[in-house]
Amino acid sequence: MSSMRKYFIILLALISSNLFAQLGGTPGAFARLGFGARGISMGNAMTSVITGDVIGYYNPAVSSFQNEHLIQASYSFLSFDRSLNFLSYTKNFKVQSELGAGITFSWINAGVSKIDGRDADGFKIGEFSVFENQFLFAPSIRVSEKIAIGFGFKFYFSKLFEGVKSTSIGFDGGAIYKANDKLTFGLAVKDIKARYEWNTTEIYGANGTTTKDKFPVLYTLGVSYLLPKNYGLVALDYQTTNKRSNQIKMGIEITPVKDINFRAGFDRFDWNEPDKFGNSRFMFGLGYQKLTKNFIIGFNYSFVMEAYSNRPFQTITAVFKIK
Repeated sequence: MSSMRKYFIILLALISSNLFAQLGGTPGAFARLGFGARGISMGNAMTSVITGDVIGYYNPAVSSFQNEHLIQASYSFLSFDRSLNFLSYTKNFKVQSELGAGITFSWINAGVSKIDGRDADGFKIGEFSVFENQFLFAPSIRVSEKIAIGFGFKFYFSKLFEGVKSTSIGFDGGAIYKANDKLTFGLAVKDIKARYEWNTTEIYGANGTTTKDKFPVLYTLGVSYLLPKNYGLVALDYQTTNKRSNQIKMGIEITPVKDINFRAGFDRFDWNEPDKFGNSRFMFGLGYQKLTKNFIIGFNYSFVMEAYSNRPFQTITAVFKIK
């Protein structure tokens, strides 16, 4: 294997982590940007949110609160030739008069394309790309009127270079405590045991090695409160990791007009960093849904201004619900 190809493998690893950088560009950063326009526009403070359209990505326990068959498909607009797309299905199943179970299936796809490859003399040798995928299966159950628990099973599949691919299994756990009709608490632990293993023996031969990159384990505690007269909700998350990151996330959603939601949020306030606002982001968005005879259709939109880019991170989510 030439030293030039070795150089490109290292370069692609840096590109794939830093362009989706969160928690210092640690492995799996693409899967920590959020899920869909609603969650992103509310600062990803969704660990305890059980009203509206919910998904087991943020907390695997919440799917038992989703009444309709919820299908969501999202497309994101990103700078630096990045791509980020989401697809999910969530539904609960009544097993008793007040209790039930739920399930979420979801897929996150991310990548970076058109990476300009050049040799030591500056001549173009081609274009390179990387991709990452997360597949989630998250069942949950209501064990009482106030408490729900859930578990998430994740499969990661990623490609860094030709012949350099990795798969991984990770686990999530979550719980919801509904204190009353207005106040809800949530707890989630994510990416337990998840890690990438990059094996380069296929291209390096006897000089190849196996490199293990562990994902940070995320511990999140959230609280949400429904505003009076069904006007909306506010949510707050505290997230810490085994990588010594402590972040605050906040979000609000209001419904001043029937069927229309306005949202805003704040993400990644990290008091462990010297510049506590250095990696933080403000975001906002809106949503619209319309009830027809047998189903509900709608869309959500989020807008985030990223650091180090003059273009925003925007996501559009199509929503389809069957009663």
